[in-house]
Amino acid sequence: MAAHSDVVTLKDIAAHFSYHPNYISSLLRRELGKTFSEILLEQRMEKGAALLKETGLPIEEIALMPGYRNSSNFYKAFREYYGQSPREYIQEKAL
Repeated sequence: MAAHSDVVTLKDIAAHFSYHPNYISSLLRRELGKTFSEILLEQRMEKGAALLKETGLPIEEIALMPGYRNSSNFYKAFREYYGQSPREYIQEKAL
């Protein structure tokens, strides 16, 4: 899922394995203790954080790579997930 977290949906995964989306959802919750949305958010945030640390790309460009349609959505999700903005994250990692 990490390689395509920008385009994957629960419906796609369910169809791929020929199961109902509700079954996949309950299976994920039971086995991983997380919802599909939580797993997807985690994957997107890890990808975004890695790009912020490892590249010199502008945040606006990085925001699109994990599947966000615009940088403001990425900024909001990043701040909620990490407790700091992407810029603060970059500055902290540079020290």
